[in-house]
Order: sequence, then C-alpha cells, then structure tokens
Amino acid sequence: MNKIMNKIFSNSISLVAVTVLSFLLTSCAVYKLEIQQGNSISNETVSQLKKGMSKAEVASLLGNPLMQDNFRSNRWDYIYYIGRGRSSSKQQNLTLIFANEQLVQVTK
Repeated sequence: MNKIMNKIFSNSISLVAVTVLSFLLTSCAVYKLEIQQGNSISNETVSQLKKGMSKAEVASLLGNPLMQDNFRSNRWDYIYYIGRGRSSSKQQNLTLIFANEQLVQVTK
C-alpha cells in the first residue's frame, strides 16, 4: 500500500512541476500588441499641403481630422499614436489653421 501511495504522490508532484514549468516558459514569450490610433502622417503627405487649399482638398489628402474644436472651427488637429506595450511609443501632431475656409498655417 505504501508503494502505491508513493507512486501516486510522485506522479502528482511530476504533474505539478511540469504544469508550473510550462506556465513559466509561456509567460516569457508574451506578445505585445501594437496599438495605432489616429491619422498616419507622413512627411510626403505634409509636403503636399499648400497654403490656400480648401478644407475639402485637405480632407481628401489627409482624411478627416481626429479632433475638431467646436469653438475654433478654423483649427484642425491631426494626431497619430503608435505604441507597443509600455516601453516604446511615438506620437505625431499636425495642426492646420484655416482662414476664410482656406489653409493658412501648418504646424508639425
């Protein structure tokens, strides 16, 4: 009877050890999802912006802005964020100012 109990106990310990070891090994390979938010802004696209462009022309080039201030309809803010986990992230901002429905200022 003692031999049987020792064998069952030994098998249980082996099973627990294998389970714990597998959890430890899989936790080392955690995939960090890349998060992208907003409008992607490339230097090539920004260089195509010209003073005097209409809001419709700008929207067709860059897309609709992520943020529009209801109190300042002449200002469009484009924000792009890309991050992977907590360690590395990058944010780009682009602000466009309009006067009389035409682009007058670009700030990156």
